[in-house]
Amino acid sequence: MLSRFKKINIKDYYIGLSVILFTSLCSQDFESKYNLEFNPNFSNQWWSHYNNYGQEPSKINFSYNAQYQKNKTNYYFLVLASKDRVDISESFIKSQLFDSTYLKAGKYYRDFSIYLNDELSSGSILISKNAKPMPKIGLLSSYKLKKNENIDFNFGISHGLFKKNEIYNKAPMLHEKFIYLNYKKNKNQLKVGIVHEAIWGGGTEIDGNFPSSFKDFLKIFISEDGPLLEGDSHANALGNHLGIWDFSYIRTIDNKILKIYYQHLFEDTSGLRFANRYDGLWGLELVNYVPKTNILLEYLDTTNQFINPPYVQESYYNHGEYPEGWSYAGYALGNPFINAGNYSDVNPLKMLHIGIGYNELSEYNYQLLFSRKIDTSDPIKYKIVFGKVVDSLLLNMFIIGEEGQKNNIGIDISYYL
Repeated sequence: MLSRFKKINIKDYYIGLSVILFTSLCSQDFESKYNLEFNPNFSNQWWSHYNNYGQEPSKINFSYNAQYQKNKTNYYFLVLASKDRVDISESFIKSQLFDSTYLKAGKYYRDFSIYLNDELSSGSILISKNAKPMPKIGLLSSYKLKKNENIDFNFGISHGLFKKNEIYNKAPMLHEKFIYLNYKKNKNQLKVGIVHEAIWGGGTEIDGNFPSSFKDFLKIFISEDGPLLEGDSHANALGNHLGIWDFSYIRTIDNKILKIYYQHLFEDTSGLRFANRYDGLWGLELVNYVPKTNILLEYLDTTNQFINPPYVQESYYNHGEYPEGWSYAGYALGNPFINAGNYSDVNPLKMLHIGIGYNELSEYNYQLLFSRKIDTSDPIKYKIVFGKVVDSLLLNMFIIGEEGQKNNIGIDISYYL
């Protein structure tokens, strides 16, 4: 993990305060939530450190979340604060341009893999809520076949920007695009998609500035190979590319929902052709099979990333020319169990994850998260939350820990408007 420095961003502080004051004044038009968390037995346990919007654990955390829709535009804000920092987290404007096409701009996570339950999941393979949201601007659209009402497509493209720091003397850029084929009939939905991500441009002290012209962008768009360098077995594409084949099946009967999904990770054409076998994230989620409860089971496998060198010779999330790999502000952009920024470490693993929780506010509330590697000796990483709703207040007590270590016990208070 890369080093991070705690400091208050004065600009973010005033923006965050302005957002809270403005949305509070307009509370009758907003859906909003205030949250205050106390960690008296503060520690660096897994579930307090990861899948936490890129925030370092703190003894006191505050968040304010609001969303507002007017005409054809949706506004979304999330402000996070601790004792010594204020961050504008996921905050964006999404505006309808015309019939099924939207412009989206701000700091946001993803518009693909929308079936994934981020509250219970171990994390999307590509864009989870493990890191801070990246500043992006994008177009989203969909198209429905006129001759077959059961089939439609949704697709999108966006441009993002990484951070300039002690490693990148010029901030790299993000290219992101996706397309999904969706088939829906009766109570069944089947979705097959492909998502392509690429880090390009920017520069480092060691390698200098990387190509960043419009012509270079076109090469990034189609993952065109660069020149064959001496000592390499094959030519590599310009930039750092990765993506997923995304499969999901959803069956809905009354209020019961069955979800089955698989995110197949690839970083070059070998993975695109499934030469890395079944690597990726497999998931099953049951909704309301137990009343008002979601039950999620996930299996993560990355053990085939180095099975047939040089054809299949990967180090997932890592890259030689972009030393921070598939990470942003010190945290992996995807699933936190796959390490980023350590090019020398292949990090193969098999991991099992279980998430259980209420799917609506009711008198009582709970959430259970359990994760561990199953191909090696590894302590169970867990988060246990129990709470009660009193009027518009949700009062939670939580325990975060790892097997054999001291627990982190705290309380969480949320107020809904």
